[in-house]
Amino acid sequence: MMTDPAPEEDTAAPWPGSRRRKIRPSAEWHAWDLGRWWHPTFTVAILAMIMLALISGPERWRWVTATLMAAVLLVYFVFARPTFSTGNDLPGHRQALGLMLLFLLPTLPAIVLNPTLMVSLVVIAPVFFMTVGSTYAVPALAVLLLFPALLGGLSGHRDWGSVGITLLANGAILGYALWFSGWIERIIYQSAERFILIEQLSSSRREAARLSEQAGAMAERERLARELHDTLAQGFTSIITLTQAVESELDTDPATARRHLALTRETAAENLAEARAMVAARRAVTVEGDDLDGAISRIGERLGRELGIEVIATVTGSPEELSNDLRVCLLRTAQEALANVRKHAGAASARVTLAYTDVGVLLTVADDGAGFDVSRPSDGNGLANMRHRAEEVGGTLDLDSAPGRGTTIRLTIPRDEAEE
Repeated sequence: MMTDPAPEEDTAAPWPGSRRRKIRPSAEWHAWDLGRWWHPTFTVAILAMIMLALISGPERWRWVTATLMAAVLLVYFVFARPTFSTGNDLPGHRQALGLMLLFLLPTLPAIVLNPTLMVSLVVIAPVFFMTVGSTYAVPALAVLLLFPALLGGLSGHRDWGSVGITLLANGAILGYALWFSGWIERIIYQSAERFILIEQLSSSRREAARLSEQAGAMAERERLARELHDTLAQGFTSIITLTQAVESELDTDPATARRHLALTRETAAENLAEARAMVAARRAVTVEGDDLDGAISRIGERLGRELGIEVIATVTGSPEELSNDLRVCLLRTAQEALANVRKHAGAASARVTLAYTDVGVLLTVADDGAGFDVSRPSDGNGLANMRHRAEEVGGTLDLDSAPGRGTTIRLTIPRDEAEE
C-alpha cells in the first residue's frame, strides 16, 4: 500500500499490498492475516452472487453474469490468494496492474449487465486493498463504481440526473475509501514498525540477560578462584612446608617436629573450616565483630612459629567498625602478603601493621628478605588477586621492593569507602 518501496529496503512486507516499506515481522504475525474464515467467507459471498445473478437482472444475461461471477472466484483462488501468504514479496507494478485487470474483466461486465451485482464489491473491494494496496485498488474500485453509471448515461438507458446522483454518491464512497485505506495503511505500517522494535527489544533484553548471567558466572568463578588461592591453596602450601620440615626433624629435633605437627594440624583445621564455609554459604568465611585485629595477629604469629622468624603484628589508631567486605579484603591481603614472605622472601623478620587513620585504613606488610624487581611480570596470581580485591572495595595497593632490600606491600582504603 501507499508509495513504492525504496530500492534499499528489502525483505518482505508486513502486510500484502503495502506500498510504503517492506518490513519482515515474525511469521506468527500478519496484519492482513484474517484467519481461516476469510477464504470461505469470500467463497460463500461469491456463490451467493452467482445465485443472485441467476434470479435477477435481464433473463437473457443471467447465465452470462453467473459465469462471470464464477470467473471472479477463479481469479481469486488462482491469482489473488497466493499473495495473502505472510512474508511474500509485494507484486510489482506489472503484476499488480495485471491482477486488477483480471478482476475487472469479469466483474465490470457482470455489474454492467446486472447492476444488482454491485453488492459483490462488499467482498471484492477488500481483496483489492489486501493484495495490491491503495495505489491500484482505488483506481480499480473507481472503475467499478463510476463506469457503469457513465455507460448507462452514454447509452441512454439512464437519464443524466440519476447518473449524476449515482456518480456523486459513488464518488463520495470512493473518496472515503481512499482516505480510510490510507489511514488504515499508516496504522498497519506503524504497528509493523512497533512490532519489529518490540521484537528487537525483547531479543536485546534476552541477550542482555544472557550476557549478564554469563558475566555473573564468570565473576563468581573468579571470586571463588581468588578465595581458593588465598585460603585453601595457601594452607596446603603451608602444610606441605611443615610436613617437609617434620620429616627432617623427627630424628634430630623431636620437640620442633612436634611443634610443627601442631601447626600442621591447626592449619589443616582452618582449611577445613574455610572449605566447609564456602560450600555451605557459597562465600568466603566472614570476619566477625572486631576480630580482624586478632585474626591478623594470629596469622603473623603462626608464620613466625612456622618459619622460626620474628613477625610483629601491630594495630595503631582507634579501631572502627568496618564492613565485612573490607575486613575480608584486609585479612586476605595480609594472608597473601605473608604467604609470599614464606614462599619467596627468605626473610629474618617481618612486620604487619594495621593503622586506623583520619584518611582511612592502611595495612602494611614489610619484610627484610631478598626482594625482587617489581618491573618484571609476576608468574603467580597473588599480586593480581590483592590488586583486584583492593579495586573491589575502592582501595589502592602499592608495592615497594628491590633485589636485596626486602618487600613492602601497602593497602590503603580511603575513609569514604571504610565508612560505607
